[in-house]
Amino acid sequence: MAIKEKYKPFVLPSDFKELESYVKLYKTDLTERVLSSIEFAIKKNLPMVEVFNFKNSDFVITISREAFLENIQNVYNFYIQEEKYELCKRVKQIELLLDSTNKPKKLNEKK
Repeated sequence: MAIKEKYKPFVLPSDFKELESYVKLYKTDLTERVLSSIEFAIKKNLPMVEVFNFKNSDFVITISREAFLENIQNVYNFYIQEEKYELCKRVKQIELLLDSTNKPKKLNEKK
């Protein structure tokens, strides 16, 4: 029996001041959440992924497949700027995963 991978968007505070302080405290964790969401969507071949939602709200933040690369690059640039070089390898691995899924298949190549 295969184990199904579960995924749920991350819940953020809905109060602006609380959200603002939360983002300042946990920015790296939030960027990691963006990467994990994109990685999940790539592996499941999803056209978009829900990344965050807000407590006591129906509002959801999503990223479309067309915006995956831009978001990956933004996370990478953030890590470089913050000198979090140990996290850059994972970003590049996800970028390569995205690149490999975006390449058109050759006629004789199996999926």
